[in-house]
Amino acid sequence: MAASRTTNSRTDPSVAFGELLRTRRTRLKMSQDALAAKAGYERAFISLIERGKTNPSLRSIFDICTALDIRPSVFLRQVEKLANFELPA
Repeated sequence: MAASRTTNSRTDPSVAFGELLRTRRTRLKMSQDALAAKAGYERAFISLIERGKTNPSLRSIFDICTALDIRPSVFLRQVEKLANFELPA
């Protein structure tokens, strides 16, 4: 379950990644099956990522982002923002 998005709260990066993946996929009107086929993975793997239950490898991040037509660097910056990620002081 995602943490509340108050000013200083942090969301687990896996959860943030999954939320953004689902948002982007649905915005493109793409099913999990279609994304999985286009990226070269099983639908169950995409489902696990979207639910924050598994962490994708660097290779799979690149494959999934390519299938979603977004640069991995742009997508990961969005994940950082949603997760309220900051380096420790």
